[in-house]
Parts: sequence; C-alpha cells; structure tokens
Amino acid sequence: MSMIKLEGVSKYYKSEETVSVGMKRVSLEFSFGEFVAITGESGSGKSTLLNVISGLDSYQEGEMYLFGDETSHYTIQDWEKYRADHIGFVFQNYNIIDSFTVLQNVLLALEVQGYDPKTRKQRALELIDKVGLTSHKNHKASKLSGGQKQRTVIARALAKDCPIIVCDEPTGNLDSASGAQVIKLLNEISKDKLIIVVTHDYEQVEPYATRKIKMHDGEVVEDKVLKKTETNIPYTVPKHHRMHPLTLLKFTLRSLFSMPKRLFFLVFMQVIVMIAFTFVFTFRVNQMKDADRAQSERFPNVPETRLLVERRDGLDFTEDDITYFENIRFVEKVYENGLAFYNSYRIFPFRTTDKWNCGAGDCYSSYDYDGMAGTDAASMLNPVNIIGDLPQAANEIVYGHPWYDFEIGDEILIGTTQYYENATEDAFIGKFKIVGIDRSKSEIVYFSDLFIESVSLDDINLNEGARARIINDARYMNIEFDNNYYQAERDENLEGRRINIGLPPYTLIGTETIDVERYFWSFETGKEAQFTMTLNNVEIYMGEEATWQSYMSESIYQEILTRVLIDVEHLYRIENRPVVSLSVRGLNNGLKTLDAIDLETYRVMYPANQPSPMGGIGTFFIGLMTGVMVILAGLLLYLIVHAVTKNVMKARKKDFAIFRSIGTSKQTLAQLVLLEQIFIAAISSTIMITAILVASYYIPEIYRSTQYMEISDYVMLVTLFLAFGAWLGLRFNKRIFQQSVIESIVSSREE
Repeated sequence: MSMIKLEGVSKYYKSEETVSVGMKRVSLEFSFGEFVAITGESGSGKSTLLNVISGLDSYQEGEMYLFGDETSHYTIQDWEKYRADHIGFVFQNYNIIDSFTVLQNVLLALEVQGYDPKTRKQRALELIDKVGLTSHKNHKASKLSGGQKQRTVIARALAKDCPIIVCDEPTGNLDSASGAQVIKLLNEISKDKLIIVVTHDYEQVEPYATRKIKMHDGEVVEDKVLKKTETNIPYTVPKHHRMHPLTLLKFTLRSLFSMPKRLFFLVFMQVIVMIAFTFVFTFRVNQMKDADRAQSERFPNVPETRLLVERRDGLDFTEDDITYFENIRFVEKVYENGLAFYNSYRIFPFRTTDKWNCGAGDCYSSYDYDGMAGTDAASMLNPVNIIGDLPQAANEIVYGHPWYDFEIGDEILIGTTQYYENATEDAFIGKFKIVGIDRSKSEIVYFSDLFIESVSLDDINLNEGARARIINDARYMNIEFDNNYYQAERDENLEGRRINIGLPPYTLIGTETIDVERYFWSFETGKEAQFTMTLNNVEIYMGEEATWQSYMSESIYQEILTRVLIDVEHLYRIENRPVVSLSVRGLNNGLKTLDAIDLETYRVMYPANQPSPMGGIGTFFIGLMTGVMVILAGLLLYLIVHAVTKNVMKARKKDFAIFRSIGTSKQTLAQLVLLEQIFIAAISSTIMITAILVASYYIPEIYRSTQYMEISDYVMLVTLFLAFGAWLGLRFNKRIFQQSVIESIVSSREE
C-alpha cells in the first residue's frame, strides 16, 4: 500500500480579480524508501504539490489518500496531527526561529511531540552532532550561515522521527559546497523514510534521487523511476503525547526571553499604560473623596496628616495611652503635646520687612491673606522632598509657598492674625529661620520636635487680632427707625445717648427705642455670628437733609461694644483642648487610624475630614464627570495597547507559522499566547506596583494620588490588563488558524 496517493488533485489560488491554477488533475503515489526529486520551471506547480502533500495547504478537487484513508474531510486539527506525526520540513528560507539557539530549535520539535523530558536534551544533542553543529549548539539561529541554518532545520526534522521529510528548494540560498553537504545529509537519512525534494537544480540531487517528477503549468509531464528501492518497509505511526504543562511553561519562557528587546518593549508599554490608567482611576477616587469632605473651622491648622485625640473621661493621657497609639499600624508618630501645633488658630506668615511705624509701635500686615494651610512636624518629611535641611533648633522650620520665592536662610514671623497694630515681635508666635523648602510648596509649616516639645499654651486664649477686628467693626452698626434702615457710625465727639440721622443741622424729634444689628465674621478663626440689640431711651436727632448715613454717640458705642464682646466672644475666644496629635501619611491612613481607635475610651477629631454640606451633590456630579473621563482614558489606552500588541503579534506571524508547520496544535498555541500575556502582565504589574510604592514613599504628591489604592484595586487592574492582553492574543491566534500554514508563512514574508 502506498503511503500517499493523489487522484486527480487540483489546487486553485483565488484573488479579488483572478483565479490561478496551482496544479491540476495530479495523480501520484509515494512510498517509503524513495528519494523523490520534483523539478520544473518557476510557477510550474512543484511547490504547490509539495505543500498539498505535506498538509501545509489545502486542495479543491480530487482526493488525497494517506495510508488508504481519504483526507478531503480533514479539519485543521486533523492536518495538525498529520504534520505532527508524519512530516518534517526543510525550506529554502529555512523557516527557523531566529531568536532560538540551535539546541532550542531542535528541542522545539521534541517538545511538540511530547518526547520524554529525561532524554529530550540528549536526543537533541545527538541529532545536532549528526548534522555537524555541536560547536554551534548554543548559537542563535540568526547568527548562523545559510548552510548551518539548513542543517539545523534537518536536525529539527529528524528530531520528530517522522517518516516523511519534504524539502522545498533546500539549497536555493546556499553556495554549491553547502548545498552539496545538505543533499548528502538528506540522502543519508533517506533509507527508511520518504524524502521529497523540490529543486530547480536537478543535477545537484541526481546522484541520490530514486525518482524524478517534472511539472509544467500545474501538471505532471514526467514521472520516472531512476532506482529500484525497497518500498515495503513496515511502519508504525509514532505515539506523540500532548505537551506537558511544565514543558509548555518552559516553552513560553523561552519564547519570551529569547527576544529580550521585544519583551522589554511590551513590558515597558504595559507599565506605562498601567501607571497612566492607575493615576486616572485614583484621580477619580480622590476627587470624589475631596468633594465629600471639608476642613473643620474649629481646627483650621490641622492637615490631613494629623488627627487629634482626647480622653472621653477628661483625664490626662498616661504612658499606656501613648503606647496604645504608637502600636496602631497606620500611626507614624505620636505627639503628646498636641496643643503645640496651634490647632485652633489660623496662622499667618510675615516677612520681617512687612511692617511700618504706626505710632506707639509697628504695624504688620501679612502678604498671605488666606493664612498658612496647616502645621505639622518636620519629622514626618522625607529628606528627599525638601531643599535644604530638616529643622533641628526650636526656631527652625521647613516652609514652601507656591508664589512667594522663599530662600533658605530667610527669617519670617508667624502670627495668629493677618494684621498687627502697635505691636512688637513678642506679639507673634515667634521668629523662625527657614532651613528647608518644601518641594511641593504646600503652605504647611513644619516645626522641629524641639519647638513642639517647648510650646506651652493656656487652656483659654484670646485671638487678639480677631478681637481687634471685631472692636473695629462694631464702630458701624445697622439701625432701624420709623421703618427705615440706616448705618450708624461712631462719633467720638457726640455726647449723651443720641443718634444723628442725615446731615446737619439736626432737630431733636424725641426719645425712642432703637434696634441695632450687625453681622460679624472672624477671618482669623473662620467663625461668624449675627448680633442684635435693643437700645432704650435714645435721643433721635433728624437732619435737615435725609441720607442713609447716621452717627451714634460715644456712650452708645461703648454700650454696644460691651454687649458685642460678650455675645460674639466665641469669634475670638480660643479654647485650647488638651489633645494628643497622631501623625499619619495621608487621608487614607488617617481614616484607617480612625477606625482602629477605641472610640469608647477616646474622642477622635479628624478636622481635615469633616462632612461637606454639598458633599452628596458634589460627589454625584464629580463622580459622573470623572467616570466619563476614566472611560475615555480607558478607550484611548485600549487603542494604544491594541495597536501595539497587534503589530507585535503580526511580527510573530512567521514564528507561529513555523510552530504550526512542525505540528503545534491550535490549543497549544492558544495556551502559549495566554501564558505569554500572563507573564508579561505579571512582570509589568510587579514593576508598576513597585514603581508606584517606591515613588509614593519619596514623592508626597504620588502618595496622595494613590493612597486609596488597595490590594484588591491592583488585582482588579492586573486582571483587567491580563484579560485584555489574552483576548488580543487569542484573537490573533484565531485569525492565524483561518489561514493555511503556507498562507501564513507567505503573508509573514510579505509583511
């Protein structure tokens, strides 16, 4: 029985405009022990015949039998098994994996057929030695000469231990000496195999050929037996096993690391995309968190890096309390003297030159109308995040302002009000020397531990700046008389209990009861109050010309002021509650600390995380807008990853076609692609997470941006990129298997 039999087999190639004939009505038989030479002019159909015989290409008419069985019903999987069990290939263009070494190329064929792992390498070395490449076994195929590449391919074909070896112009790209060596080698292995060689140089194979077939215009015009051979050679179909998972894993790692530049590019691209999407995602989370919180007006100087704690029973803190706080995982440092941070004050920086003489003393006006953003301990700063040094002495600070260019060595005053009148430097918290500039220029002043330990504040303090502002504002009050409203201004020259309305001359119109009112707001403490008062027995003088302006006597002003200072005392009176200050790295750790503290024993105040009055509405709209932004960013990054991965996969088209030509199944290739994406995603995500964690340690802005990222969030992102990469790979794999092997090889060359 013939091994291969063709009956009237035809093959056509279709394009959009034409249909060309590859071969037509070919009827041939092939048996073991033959060394068949197929010749003919270019385009005569000899390569088409070889591709059909080897299962690399399909046919449209006739029937091809393998060991007497029809093949017209074969599926892709059937042809894969046929190639894996029976066919070894040697091509003119070598079809070798250039990024693999000689040994790895030969091992590939053994791995595909499930060769015993214990003897696999030994078998590969034996075959490499047989083709004379032992000295080059660890050389990359891309570094070999043409003859060495062909001998590697022959060793790979022999590694499959298959009965049929097909060769398409095996010496076409070789010099005559190398070509002769390859043909001689093929002859040596042809004793118990079927060797089919397509060649344009028949003279080169003539000494070894047992049969000559000549083709012209797709038809066989000559079929001549040159030598009688033993064709009744017993043959047993080799039992090939599926690739072992561990072998597949090694195969995947070899495929990845054989091209380090490609791996680096893919990993670099995924790391950049992962980091970009992570920052977009965390931006949305941060915006929603910020929209839902506000700074406490009671403690304007406490940033998100500090929490305040007091005992509910009002007792002093003990060493056990301090130890308890220090053992909370998210707490970086505990400051028992929490009052030293001036938590309840709004504090202002003054240049030492921001003053002028205004009478009994100097007047000072701070350039910063909003005040400093908060107070913190310099020990919480990472030295890499400042320019200069960390403060050591009590009068040294770290401070940075976004639009005032402070320099190291500058001295500034820090006060509790924006304006001082007739004051000396003793009225301020102190004079401080800037020894470091905060790179983020957050407007937070960082004190030294020595200063924090040395500060002593009374339980009750008056903000003199706020009190002076209220006294000044009380000079102007709103009054109601005869259903009209007037603004009454203090007039030190008026005597008695009188109010003049309008412009002089004035006429007394009677003694009345007057209601006065005014809205007070303390810029220093951020508090507000509405003041009202009723004045009895007030003499009303009406001017000849009526205006909205009016004037009140000094005695009335003093009566009003006395009442104002009592009723709105909370605007300038500061209660310094004894608290412990807990330092944390950011809002997320602050919230975790809040959850970790025993709230039955302690009262915790987190001034930077107070509910915002408009939080619900703001969170909804910000969530909606940033959600759209995340989707758009995701789509953009998807297009980038899709384009890059698609091009990389196209560049690997030849490798995939070679894998298929030696019998690698669709399932194995799919698993290879999936595992490659898993490894790339794993490597990329490890680098991404490491980079973010390291950067967040040294760069506060990055920490604040990513502080809400939990392990589950990173797992979600990694899974997302992994699934996306695998999906792209599997799509490519599916597209590859829609083509025959030879079409894939040809298209990869064209691309």
